[in-house]
Amino acid sequence: MNPRHYRDMIVRAVGEPDGKTLALIVEHVVDAERAKEILRANGYGVAGMSSSATAALVPQALPTESNP
Repeated sequence: MNPRHYRDMIVRAVGEPDGKTLALIVEHVVDAERAKEILRANGYGVAGMSSSATAALVPQALPTESNP
């Protein structure tokens, strides 16, 4: 999805009476930030780097029997 779609979704979520969508968006942001913290603690990425750029630094997993 493009940034405008996300922006529009957030604007709509703020106006929701029950706030369910906004809560889901907040959960997603918190989870992405936590993942970035974990990756940085393991030596990936630097301050100011996006979550996706940090994740892109992680090498691909080697294939195993359960992960062909």
